[in-house]
Amino acid sequence: MTLTNVESATATREQDQKHDLRRYWDAHPISTDSVPHAPGSRESFEAIYARWSATTDQMRLDFLRECLGKKVLEVGCGIGKDARFLTENGVDYQGLDYSLRTLQLARQHFDFCGLRKRFVNGDATSLPFPSDHFDLVMSIGVLHHIPGTDRACREVVRVVKPGGSVRIMFYNRASYHYALVLCVVRPLIWLMLKLPLLEYFLRLAPEKFRHMFAISKQHGFQRDRLLAISADTSFAGEDNFIPISGFYTEAEMRALFPEMEHFRFYRRDLKYFPVPFLRRWIEPRWGFFLTMTARKPLARATHAGMTP
Repeated sequence: MTLTNVESATATREQDQKHDLRRYWDAHPISTDSVPHAPGSRESFEAIYARWSATTDQMRLDFLRECLGKKVLEVGCGIGKDARFLTENGVDYQGLDYSLRTLQLARQHFDFCGLRKRFVNGDATSLPFPSDHFDLVMSIGVLHHIPGTDRACREVVRVVKPGGSVRIMFYNRASYHYALVLCVVRPLIWLMLKLPLLEYFLRLAPEKFRHMFAISKQHGFQRDRLLAISADTSFAGEDNFIPISGFYTEAEMRALFPEMEHFRFYRRDLKYFPVPFLRRWIEPRWGFFLTMTARKPLARATHAGMTP
């Protein structure tokens, strides 16, 4: 196969993956499956936001202060949880999402709240904004779900101003969650698929495990699929489970943002951890959500060979 054919096949595969992602997020906009209300209803938005607000901590409040007085872009805005929090507190906010259904819900959410809507449909690998435009770009749990994560990261850097900052959350490969799925969940599901009599014990398993087993039984037992569906709302059936999820280490995240400086990393979230009194020690080291902040260097003066 020639290089041109390989590039064409890669581009076609990527478009198919993007199509699958849009179908998934259109069918399951983020958080809407987590509350017992019709998506798009006021009750749904308020229940989702109340649950999200209950997790507000000092880290989120510090981030709000960092956003004040700045032009902020969120890549992957979802139904507008962070958007509402920032906009209600006076931040100059712009949101972007690839899912048309999700954007529809974000706009409805803001209509219910009486907030100014600034949402746009777009592809993270080709952001529809000029270079050096935003003071801060955030993307929380989004870029690791798309084909072309490296290009999306370059786009984030492109649209942030020199001296501006980025805030990115990826799933942590060096985490308790990743080890749990590979070393415990995956072998158990494989064993149950080989020995159908063991399905009797599914009723004792957590709901998430039951969904992962059902997807593996219906669509095939695959390592990457198990990892992908372990973190997001996924059910058996067409368009019901997320097709892509990436997992990254701190070093790999740094490598995706080679132009940036002043990196800081935070690790949070420790679901299904069996020893609660160790949580405070384990979570900052092996938490599942790996959040990175970094700064884009100020432009250096090079005219006539001079530096500032």
